[in-house]
Amino acid sequence: MLDFVITLFIILFCLFAFIFRFWISRQNDGNKLSSEHNWMGPDGIESGPDVSENWYLTYNGPAPAVEDIYEENYGVDRGNGAIPIEYYIKKWGIPEGFGKTDHEKLFADKD
Repeated sequence: MLDFVITLFIILFCLFAFIFRFWISRQNDGNKLSSEHNWMGPDGIESGPDVSENWYLTYNGPAPAVEDIYEENYGVDRGNGAIPIEYYIKKWGIPEGFGKTDHEKLFADKD
């Protein structure tokens, strides 16, 4: 009797796991990722290490939150995590709390 209960439990567990995987795959049909290392952000923008380097050229959302400066790029919370400072300032302006470096001032003066 115990063997039957264990077997039934295993079968039900596998069935629920299959149903859950199927349900998750149906939920993500509109959000195909280009890599298993990427994820879909809450705003529907693919983010992660395998996002193309020029992802920001097709991005039409609000200004990404800038976290830091890395050489000639802003470190942001979307895409592959980088946008050239020149492009960012031309499209969205100087982000709050930034604009103090000589490189940023170079592009801010052009506006």
